[in-house]
Amino acid sequence: MNNINFNTQVLAEWPPELLSAQRGLYYGDALFESIRVFGGRIPLMEAHWERLSGGLLAMGYQLPAIWSAAFFEKEILRVASHDARVRLTVWRSPGGLYLPQDDTPQFLVSATELSSSTFDGYSEGLSIGFCQGVRLSVDSLSGWKTPNGARYVAAAKEACARGWDDAILLNSREQVCEATSSNVFWVAGRQVFTVPLSDGPVTGVMRNLLLHLLPRTGHSVSEKSIEYGELMDADEVFLTNAVRGIRWVSRCEGKVFKQNLSAHFNYLLADWLKDILSASI
Repeated sequence: MNNINFNTQVLAEWPPELLSAQRGLYYGDALFESIRVFGGRIPLMEAHWERLSGGLLAMGYQLPAIWSAAFFEKEILRVASHDARVRLTVWRSPGGLYLPQDDTPQFLVSATELSSSTFDGYSEGLSIGFCQGVRLSVDSLSGWKTPNGARYVAAAKEACARGWDDAILLNSREQVCEATSSNVFWVAGRQVFTVPLSDGPVTGVMRNLLLHLLPRTGHSVSEKSIEYGELMDADEVFLTNAVRGIRWVSRCEGKVFKQNLSAHFNYLLADWLKDILSASI
């Protein structure tokens, strides 16, 4: 018998809805994807499933045979039939302490309706700064999107307190790692750079798309470790994720950045999206 006090309500057993997600709640034993739906279509679904399934297998989950990109696309579109931001969360079934007793997964799809059918990278430039309060670890789980977001929450609260739109987090080696929900790119001269996965950022779906898309349009992209000072010397900085696309950084702690290539890349991304959606009609 369990003794449960849930928000002052004393219960003899776990509520069924909470019991199902117990391991995610207790241990953060879960992964998630943030997915953009455009007019009832999900152009990056295969990339999201590739990352999610890779992470689940790396963490020892036993994936159901029916799970696939097509399976989750169908499940997502049941609750997000038009333009939406979707969170797909997968966690391990209840049982055990740190050592699980059941490696089968469960999932939850939640959707927030959006008014736009495009990425929102054309908005005004972001004001950002460097987070001082926390550092990110670099290990075998760094590339996956886990719900262990305490450090990102702390960085977001620090950014808000200092009047920034976002914050850059450094890793435990004092290298630039990522923003609170985005990968970091920068431009020096005509060369485009991004942080290598070996420095701990999430393996971003939009990051991977740009690593393939930009060279096909004549813009080489290199992965490079970078520290605070070198990023401040860049000509341009932009942040990327699969929900919002490419967002230009206009200033970082007083340094003003240009918007040349990053604006052009937004048009390239818009053309890519238009072509993908047209082809899938």
